[in-house]
Amino acid sequence: MIKEKFTGKIFFKYVVLLLLLGFTSHVFAHEKTVYLEQGWTPEQRQAFYETPQGSYLIPLSWFLSLEPVDDRKDRRDRHRHRDDALFSDKKNIGKFGYLIKKKYDGDVLSVPLGFAVESVENGEAWLGYTCAACHTNEIEHKGRTLRIDGAPALADLMGFISELHAAVIATLEDEERFNRFSDRLLGSHDSEESMALREALAEYAADFADFFARNHSDVEYGFARLDAFGIIMNELFAHDLGVPENGFSPNAPVSYPFLWGTPQHDFVQWHGSSNDPLGRNIGEVLGTFGDIDLMNPEHLGQSTVRVPELIQLENLIETLEAPQWPEAYLGKIDHEKAAWGRELYKQVRGDEPSCVSCHALKNAEGQYPLTLAEENFYGKQFVITNMSPLAEIGTDPTMALNFASRVISTGHLGPLLPAPFTGASELPAPFFLRILVNLAEQTALSRLQPPLSSDELAAAIGYRIAAEGFPPYRPKNLLAYRARPLKGIWATAPYLHNGSVQSLYELLKPEHERKKAFYVGSKRFDPKRVGFKSKKKDNRFLLDTS
Repeated sequence: MIKEKFTGKIFFKYVVLLLLLGFTSHVFAHEKTVYLEQGWTPEQRQAFYETPQGSYLIPLSWFLSLEPVDDRKDRRDRHRHRDDALFSDKKNIGKFGYLIKKKYDGDVLSVPLGFAVESVENGEAWLGYTCAACHTNEIEHKGRTLRIDGAPALADLMGFISELHAAVIATLEDEERFNRFSDRLLGSHDSEESMALREALAEYAADFADFFARNHSDVEYGFARLDAFGIIMNELFAHDLGVPENGFSPNAPVSYPFLWGTPQHDFVQWHGSSNDPLGRNIGEVLGTFGDIDLMNPEHLGQSTVRVPELIQLENLIETLEAPQWPEAYLGKIDHEKAAWGRELYKQVRGDEPSCVSCHALKNAEGQYPLTLAEENFYGKQFVITNMSPLAEIGTDPTMALNFASRVISTGHLGPLLPAPFTGASELPAPFFLRILVNLAEQTALSRLQPPLSSDELAAAIGYRIAAEGFPPYRPKNLLAYRARPLKGIWATAPYLHNGSVQSLYELLKPEHERKKAFYVGSKRFDPKRVGFKSKKKDNRFLLDTS
């Protein structure tokens, strides 16, 4: 971004130089944030950023009125404050890696990008997560910020909600802090309404504390990683089902996956466990502060999930394109070397398979390998992704093992389970998770008015219905990690399923030569090594892969 002010001849010479370099159009756009062409209009992009999905993190007015506990530089005084400091200030939000909303057709609430306003019938609005919080990123290079929609976020979700909880606790414990909080919300702090506010805040803090107790892990996630499956299963199996013994330490953080291309794939998730996009997204909502009733027989399966909105979001993702390398900002591609690299990518070296044997390239017709049309009831085809067994790839197996080997008590739901599981007191986690998500999905669909047509329902579940005579769609191998086409991979660092490799340069080194530790959290991009720069600064997180 041009910070200097030029006048007269100096300005004229500078413009001539820019014309010669071919950068004039970018400079005169004078935008700090550059949006790459990924097939979305500004309106579609904004819908992705703000569409609610049924996640209820905190009442919106509370979020906008809480004060931060500290600035993360001095934790000795947990109640240090400035009277005008707010938790929602963009400087505080930025510490956790979340992006800041820009103005769009008017004023913007002071909430992070990817957080949606959730309405409550006969009640006040809440703030909750939506897809963009974990699947939008920016990279910074030479004063420019490039927005990458659908890319893995460099966000610290657990750090953010931990500090949010700390702010709530501090508000309850510090009388002056609570008085300011109440004054912002109610205009007073010595009324009956203020007493009721304190009680509601205390109840919320207790529920939040229970969440952290259920999901405690000795493995620190830091930026860009989360054990989403571990948390989803704890919320469903331990909390919603009311069986605390089903809890399990979520100790397998993985990278947020990039989204472009996923609606067209046969299976998704790092361990290839899902193919129904609606079911997958429902599970995500229930793990990020959504709620489902698994206790009351009269309301069994009812949830906060917003099915029409999830369908809308999935339709948006289906049109999302992979970001092309922006030569104007990151440098020219040497196409002769790129062609040479493509041949290397396809070569088999001794007993070692080629890269393309797992991560497919498009053929001469511009198409990835596809499933057979006759296997699908609707004649649909999907991009084939390859499941690489854990023993073959030799990477961290914890995420796949936790999911595949976990056994869950079915609690009071045993007699209500569908055949052939009716009456089972225990089930493998993958089976039970599918049952509960299907329950939430079917319950939500049954309550839609007007109901979806058969064509709309087929589209909502991604047309994942097998043709007669073919087996139903099921995961290929849960003790494996999925290898997908790598289009747009340049914009998705850090690499591998658990974010354990800093850059593509490091990834292509022999394993024993890779960096064992690097700092995560910087958005400064290194176009030569293709990854984010590692620098110990402020609240950067040291990821030690050893």
